Amino acid sequence: MAVELQKLIHKVEDKDVRLVAGKEGMSNLVTWVHMVEVSEVTDFLTGGEIAFITGIGISSPSEVLSLVEHIYEKHAAGVVINTGPFLEKIPEEVVSFCEENGLPLFEVPWRVHLAEIMRVFCYEITLADRKTAEIAAAFRTALLFPKQEELYVVPLSQRGFPASWSYTVIVAASKTASMVTSKRMEKIEMTLSNYMSHSYQDFSLFHSEDELIAITGNYSESKNTDFVTTLRHYLNEIRHPSEIFYFGAGKSTGSVRCIYKSYRQAKAVVKLLKNGHVSQGQIFYSKMGFYKLLMNIEDQEVLEDYCKNTIAPVVEYDKKNNSSLVEVLSAYLKNNGSVKETADELYVHRNTVNYKLNKIKELTGMNLSAMDARLQLSAALMVINIL
Repeated sequence: MAVELQKLIHKVEDKDVRLVAGKEGMSNLVTWVHMVEVSEVTDFLTGGEIAFITGIGISSPSEVLSLVEHIYEKHAAGVVINTGPFLEKIPEEVVSFCEENGLPLFEVPWRVHLAEIMRVFCYEITLADRKTAEIAAAFRTALLFPKQEELYVVPLSQRGFPASWSYTVIVAASKTASMVTSKRMEKIEMTLSNYMSHSYQDFSLFHSEDELIAITGNYSESKNTDFVTTLRHYLNEIRHPSEIFYFGAGKSTGSVRCIYKSYRQAKAVVKLLKNGHVSQGQIFYSKMGFYKLLMNIEDQEVLEDYCKNTIAPVVEYDKKNNSSLVEVLSAYLKNNGSVKETADELYVHRNTVNYKLNKIKELTGMNLSAMDARLQLSAALMVINIL
């Protein structure tokens, strides 16, 4: 994870590093450091680096400006210029450019070794990256192996995530598992983490196969809503047109020991969205209505048994005969038992609907005109959607 430029500069305040221009960019996040002496080298910048310049090989002020402009175009976090035998002073046009564009520009005298400043920066960034990785690893364990508390409760507490906090899991899943490669997911994860770090703290963001997983710590409901909105906005900005993600957010937990429940709920919401069973705007577990009850049944065998004793014969019949009994049943229940409205919705004759309803009655042994039977079958259809 990147480190805020202001924090890095604070670590070398004894090195005579002087801010010359671009103060408004001091909150920029720094991903790494890079020596840049010619414009061609800027092609190796990927964004977020601190560019160091000694002036070796530069013969005119215009060359310095051209180099800094190239660095800015690569979205660098800042520029450090070493003044001395190669560059006697920083050209005024460079200072003006950095000030106008909010690019932090620092001057370091020749007597200060740039290598020492770079070493400090690299060390701090490496520490931040390691801490981020350790937090993500602990959260992964909490999601997948909740009973192994010794592997995540203490490590998270030591890194600023107390066990007693409330936690919310947000999942952004790719439309299809093969759509986004692992390398691409890593890039998206890093970019989003850096974006979100500008506005939010006490969160972890990592990926697992085709899922981006964000976990917020001790956020209020409104702050979680803002976090998800911002996350979706940034993801839409950086994703490729072919990359489609579905968001789901679980319930806030009372402890880190329970975040696996929030994760399971978030994944269930994603599945409902993928299959079109809820509208795209409904991404929070708290807005799922009756589905909330079903999502909280941890023993999947209970749900499977319920389906076996209600809707399973209809599902099996459809599979074997390539028929549409489940579709007809769903439309019939949605239209409050109206054969006419069901036929109109499905663009079929009423006799076709009646024939298929009779077949469903035969398979299930239920009287579809009875309220109790309709409730049971409606619940069974919802269970199928989350299994």
